[in-house]
Amino acid sequence: MRSMGWLYPFRSRPWSEIAAEFQRLAAARPVYRPMSEVVDSVLAANTVLLGTTSLGDLIVVDRPVPRAPWGAVVVSGPWSRRSAVAPGRVRVEHVGADGEADERPVDEAVPLFWCFVTRKFGVMPAAQVS
Repeated sequence: MRSMGWLYPFRSRPWSEIAAEFQRLAAARPVYRPMSEVVDSVLAANTVLLGTTSLGDLIVVDRPVPRAPWGAVVVSGPWSRRSAVAPGRVRVEHVGADGEADERPVDEAVPLFWCFVTRKFGVMPAAQVS
């Protein structure tokens, strides 16, 4: 658990650009498929969320663009340099004052992501995620 958010300015990227990046990664390395699925779910939900990437991790914040220090929901996998994640699992973490993290099998990546986003930002997916 971390005790504070990031101190540098948040620079969002277009979701379509993030989706293309994770689709390319997933085509080359299937371990990235859950990341592509999470991003696709954000695109389908057409929400106010903002995103960026860092070393293969997905970093998501709510609008308006937060000022530093800012908290975020971070999605990572076994490739991550942020935390140790076992193969076949995904980690979703809220980095901020009340940070928490959960790690689940990759087939639960999308529901776990939306659980954190709903709890931390009050943003719901367009359709019920099971």
